[in-house]
Amino acid sequence: MRIFSGLGGKLLLAFSLMALLTLSASLLGWVGLSHLRQLEQGVQQTLADQELARTLSRLSGEIQSASRLLATATSEQEREHQGRLLTLQGQQLQQVLAQLGRGQGSTSLDQLSQSIIGNLGQQGWLVGERLTLMAQGEAQRARLVAAAGQIAELARSQMENAETVMVAGLGSLYQQQGVQATRTLDRLLEQDLDWLEQMTELRHRTLMQQQRIEEMWRSERQEQLQTLLQEGQRELAILQLRAGAVTDPARRQAVEQALTVLAQSDKLVQLRSDWLGKGEALRVLANANEALMSSLNQQVGELVSRARDSLGQSQQALSQRLRLLEQALMAIGLLTLLLLMLLMWRMVYGRIVWPLQRAVAGMSRLARGDLAPLEPIASTGRDELAELGRALQVFRDNAVELGRYQRELESRVEERTGQLSHANERLNEEVEKQRQARAEAEQANRAKSVFLATMSHEIRTPMNGILGGLTLLEDTHLSDTQQRYLAAIEHSGESLLEILNDILDYSKIEAGHVEARREPFPLFQLVDELSALFRPKAAAKRVTLALEYAPELAPVVEGDLGKLRQVLGNLLGNAVKFTARGQITLTVAPLACQGPCAEPCIRFVVRDTGPGIPADEQEAVFEAFRQRKRDIGHQGGTGLGLAISRKLVAAMGGKLILVSEPGKGCEFSFSLPLQRSSAQLPAEAQPLHLGQSRDILLVEDNEINRLVAHGMLIRLGHRVTLAEDGRSALALVTERPFELALLDINLPDMDGMTLREDLAAISEEMHERPLPAIAISAQMYPEDIRHCLAAGFVDFVGKPVRLAVLANAIDQLFRQEGAAIEPQVQLSVAVPPTNQPELANPVLDADLPLLGVARIRQLVALFESQGRVLVDKLAQGEGSEQRQLAHKLKGSALALGLTEFASHCAALEAGGGEPAAIGAQFDAAVSGLQQWLVANRDAQP
Repeated sequence: MRIFSGLGGKLLLAFSLMALLTLSASLLGWVGLSHLRQLEQGVQQTLADQELARTLSRLSGEIQSASRLLATATSEQEREHQGRLLTLQGQQLQQVLAQLGRGQGSTSLDQLSQSIIGNLGQQGWLVGERLTLMAQGEAQRARLVAAAGQIAELARSQMENAETVMVAGLGSLYQQQGVQATRTLDRLLEQDLDWLEQMTELRHRTLMQQQRIEEMWRSERQEQLQTLLQEGQRELAILQLRAGAVTDPARRQAVEQALTVLAQSDKLVQLRSDWLGKGEALRVLANANEALMSSLNQQVGELVSRARDSLGQSQQALSQRLRLLEQALMAIGLLTLLLLMLLMWRMVYGRIVWPLQRAVAGMSRLARGDLAPLEPIASTGRDELAELGRALQVFRDNAVELGRYQRELESRVEERTGQLSHANERLNEEVEKQRQARAEAEQANRAKSVFLATMSHEIRTPMNGILGGLTLLEDTHLSDTQQRYLAAIEHSGESLLEILNDILDYSKIEAGHVEARREPFPLFQLVDELSALFRPKAAAKRVTLALEYAPELAPVVEGDLGKLRQVLGNLLGNAVKFTARGQITLTVAPLACQGPCAEPCIRFVVRDTGPGIPADEQEAVFEAFRQRKRDIGHQGGTGLGLAISRKLVAAMGGKLILVSEPGKGCEFSFSLPLQRSSAQLPAEAQPLHLGQSRDILLVEDNEINRLVAHGMLIRLGHRVTLAEDGRSALALVTERPFELALLDINLPDMDGMTLREDLAAISEEMHERPLPAIAISAQMYPEDIRHCLAAGFVDFVGKPVRLAVLANAIDQLFRQEGAAIEPQVQLSVAVPPTNQPELANPVLDADLPLLGVARIRQLVALFESQGRVLVDKLAQGEGSEQRQLAHKLKGSALALGLTEFASHCAALEAGGGEPAAIGAQFDAAVSGLQQWLVANRDAQP
C-alpha cells in the first residue's frame, strides 16, 4: 500500500471516507426528495383540477347565459355575435375537459362536451331560422296592414261622397212639392242612405280586420292563431260583398286588389305558427343543455373528489417515509461528525498541518537570511513533507555557498560600475556640446531672417521715396536724354525693389507667417490682367505670350487672390526673363480632384520655350538664394522667387512641379482646390441719398480716421464739429446742442459707452433735447455690435468707414423726419478702375472720388509720420500699453484700406504676434500706399 504512504495518499484516503459518508447522506436525501417531488406533483395536479373545475363551472354559467341571449336574439348581428361567443366558450370548454380527463381514462366527459356543443350549434341554427321567419312575417304583416288601410281610406272617401249627395238631395227638397218631393225623399232613404251605411260598414270591418292581423302576429298560441284565421276569413267574405257597393270603377278595382292581398292572411298565420314551433324547439334544447351541464359538473366534481382522496393517502404514506429518513440522516450525521474529528486530528493536524508549520518557519528564517541549522520537519516517513524538509536543508546549504559567491560578485560589479560612470560622464559632455551647437545654429538662422527682413525694409523705405520721386519727375519737362537716364534709373530701382520684396517674403515664410485666406475673386480677370501685364515685356523680346483659359471654369472662385497673383506673376516673370524666342503659354483648366472637393481642382501651367533645365538641377532651383545661369546669360535677381512660390503654393493646398528637358523649355504647374463661389462681385456704386444738413459731433482720437470721417461728412453736406477725446466732447456738448454724435468706442480717456451716457444726460439737461449716437469701431464681431446696440447706440459703423454705410446709418436715423419735410439729393460715387491690379486698394478707391488725391496724399503722409512714432513705441512697449498702441495703429490702417497690416496689429492687440516684425510690416504698408498714389496721380475727385 505504498500509494497511501505519501501525503497525497493520506489526503486521498481521508477525503474518500468523507466523500463516502456525504454520498450516503445525499442518497438518502435524494430518496426523500423524490417522494416529496411525487407528492408535490400530486398536490399541483389536484390544485390544477380544482382550478379547472372552477373554470368549468364559470364556463357552464357563461354558456347557459349566452344560450339564453342567443334564444332571445332579435337581429342577425346579435345572433352572429352570440354565436361566435358560444363557439369560443365551447372551445374553452373542450380544452378544460381535455385537461381534466388527461390520465383518467374516461370518455364520458368528451361525449358530454360533444353533445353540448352539438345542441349549441342546433340552437344557433334554430335562432337563425326563427329570425328569418320573423323577417318574413313582419313583411307579410306590413303588406296586409297596408292593404287594409288602403280599403279603409277608399271607404272613407266613398262615405264623404255619399254624405255630399245626401246633403245636395236634402237641399233640393225645399224647392220641390208633392209627388216629386216624395220620390226624392224615397230615393234618399232607399239609395243614398243605404250606400252611406254600406261604406261605413266597409270601413269599420276593414279596420277590425287590420286589428285582427296585428293580433295574429302577436299571438303566442297555436289555438288562438286558428281562431283568428277563421274569423278573418269570415270577415273577408263580408268585405268582398260590401266592396260591390263602391260605385267608382277605379276605386272598386283598387278595393278588389287590396282584398286579394288580405286573402293571403293564412300565410301570416303559417309564418307565425312556424316561428312559435322554432321557439318551442329552442326551449327544449335549452332544457337539454341545462341537464347536460348539470351532469358534466357532477362528473367533474367526482373526478376532483377522487383526486383529493388519493392525495390524502399519499400524504400519509409520505409522512411515514420521511420519519424513517430523518432518523437515518441523524445517525449518518453523527457518524460523519465522529469520523471527521478523528481524521482532522490524526491525518490533517498530526501529519500535515504541524509539519507544514515547521516547514514555513524554516523557510521564513531562510528568507530573512538566517542560515542557522533547521529544526527537523518530520522525524520519520517518506511522504512529501519529509522530502520538503530534506530539500530545505539542501537549500540552506546552497544559500550559504551562494552568499560567498555574492560577496565576490559585488566586489567585481563595484569595480565595473566605476568604469561605466566615467564613460557616461564623457557621453553627457558630448551631448551637451551637440545641443549647444544646434541652439547656436538655430539662433544664427533666426538672426539671419531678422537681419534680412530688417535690412530689406530699411532699404525699401528710401527706395519707395526714390521711385515715387522718379514717377513725379516723369511729369516734368525733360529732354530725350534725360528721359532715357530717368528710365534707366527707374528700371534699376524697380529691380532693386523686387529683390527686396523677395527677401522680405522669404523671411516671412521662414518665420512661419504664411496663412492662406479664402475670399471670392474673378479668376479670368486675374489671369487676363497678368497676361496683359507681362505681354508687353514678352513682345519687346519678340516672344508671344498666350492665355489658354477653359470656358467651363466658374466665373468666381474662393481662394487667396494675393498669393495666387504672386505665384503666377513670379512664374510668368521668369518665363519672360529666360525665354529668348518662341512662345510662353499660361494654361488654366479644370482637373479631377482626388480630395473631398465639391468642384474639380484647377490646374495652372506656365510653359515656355527657353533653354530648359537638366534633371539633376531641377530640384536645386527651388532652394533659396540659388540661381542657375541659363544659356542666354544671367538676368539678375535674388534666387528666392521659386522658393517663395513653392511655399506659397503649399500653403494654398497644392504642390509646384517642374518638368523640363535641356533645349525644350520648362513647364511649371500646380493644382489648387478653388471652389465655386456664389458671391457677387462688387458692381457700380449706387447713388447716395442726401437729406437735411445736420449738426454732428465727431469724436475720434486717431487723426487720420478723424480727417477721413470729417471729409465724408462734409461731402454729405453736414456741419461737423471735431473732438479728439471724451473730455473735449463733453465740453462741446455743454456749450451748444448737436443733432447727432459719432463716437469712437476706444478713446484714450474713457470708453465710448460711458461717453454716450454722459453726452445724452448733458444734452437732456442743458438743451432739453435727446442726443442720439452712432458707434464707430474696428471691432466688428457680432457680439461687439450687439453690446453697442444694447448700451444705447442707435447704430454701428465699422472701420474702415465707408461713405455709403455712414450715409445709410445717418439717413435711417433721420429718415422719418427728413422724408416728411425735405427732398433728397442723389450723390453718385463711382470707383475708378485701376490699371494695376496688384496696387488695388478698395478703401482708397472708394474714398478717391470723395476726398480727392490731395486729401488722400495728406492722409498717407500723416499716417507715415504718426505711424512711425507709434511703431517705435509699440516695439519697445509691453502689456496694456502695447495693446493700446496696436489698437490705435489698427484703426489708422483700416481707414486707409491696409487690411493685412491691420490684421498684424489686431494680433498684437490680442496678445499674439511678434512686436519686432511690426516695423517691417509698417514699411511694406507705406510702400503700398505710395505705389497706389503713383498709380492714381492723375485721378480727378
